[in-house]
Amino acid sequence: MDLSIQKGRKANLELHTSNFNSLLATNLIFGEDCVNKSLPLIIQEQGCSKIFIATDPGIVSSGILDKVIDILEDNNITFEIFSDVETNPLDSTVMEGMGVYVKGNCELIIALGGGSAMDFAKGVSAVVGNGGHILDYRRGKETLHKKCPTIIAIPTTVGTGSEVTPVSVITDPQAKRKYIIASPYIQPRYAMVDPTLTYTLPAHIVASTGMDALVHAIESYTSNAANPFSESFSMQAMKMLVNNLPSSYRNNEDREARAQVHLASTLAGFAFNYGKLGIVHSCSHPMSARYGVPHGVANAVILPYVLEFNKVTNIEKFAEIARLFDSTLIGTDDKEAASQVSNVVHKFNAELNIPSTFKHLNINFTHPMIEELAKDAMDDVGTFPFNPRKANMNDIVSIYQKVFV
Repeated sequence: MDLSIQKGRKANLELHTSNFNSLLATNLIFGEDCVNKSLPLIIQEQGCSKIFIATDPGIVSSGILDKVIDILEDNNITFEIFSDVETNPLDSTVMEGMGVYVKGNCELIIALGGGSAMDFAKGVSAVVGNGGHILDYRRGKETLHKKCPTIIAIPTTVGTGSEVTPVSVITDPQAKRKYIIASPYIQPRYAMVDPTLTYTLPAHIVASTGMDALVHAIESYTSNAANPFSESFSMQAMKMLVNNLPSSYRNNEDREARAQVHLASTLAGFAFNYGKLGIVHSCSHPMSARYGVPHGVANAVILPYVLEFNKVTNIEKFAEIARLFDSTLIGTDDKEAASQVSNVVHKFNAELNIPSTFKHLNINFTHPMIEELAKDAMDDVGTFPFNPRKANMNDIVSIYQKVFV
């Protein structure tokens, strides 16, 4: 069994040998009704006369889009709406959106929704600014080199974190792959985190997107790119989510819990922007691309199994995580506490009615199918290299086999 951690890293960070840099490039605006109060002023400051709104059918049916439209119309701001964003936005949809933006002579993008709307908006911004096809700019290919239209991100779920990151994830249905496009040119200039926009979220969306945020916090805390700056965001986000997500899931009327979870999601976005992610995301991306599993659900199901795999790299850190979920572990030594980390997360998932495996998909995953998923996971260059423990094909296959039982 390979218990090694990534080359060049030690289990505990030695600050005198470490280097990192940070730039909080997104202006975070938080608070109830902040969209109504601040959105028109921001648009006016940008000097833009026509806005492109990127959103999805769920936001339309929820009435949230109407609220934003009313704000814009009350301030005589014209706009184009693109509301056909899928759960996992396709490359073809991004290119269609680019056409609408250009034809409408738009000058600024509002990304209204969850992670999919954010990913789509960043993709449109990228190709409007640089031309070509969106997949030309996937990681390992061309880089964005020209300024892109400004993005104002308004998250309406409690889990994406994408409102403060320079990363977009776009699906290529032909290859059955998710690809990462990353550039500071597509990082939102503003993130407007308004808890009132999440009050009508269905409970299962609160659970899945909240767990997505928790995975962001945990993976960025334990990755081989973690540093004191990113860890401060990671730990605070973990505390807020563990303490408030179950209450927010059970009771939409608990406004304090919802505000805590909503802000924690954004803090977790800052965390993984600087601390990176790991193989939970590497393994979840193929499940969404190939089998349509919602990103947050895929992350939540896979998380306990990856924690079990990774915990040997830093017993102290994984003990800290376990104690956040179960205070009775505070009196135990680090090794005992870390040994329980996957169990306490399984229990937390159960509180949110998230399944412990992918058995509910009713798919007979054959060995060739699992190997195909594992290859995709290992090729996820934006996440796989930052996992704290080296993983080979057999390791990834083993993780998938456990989540398919």
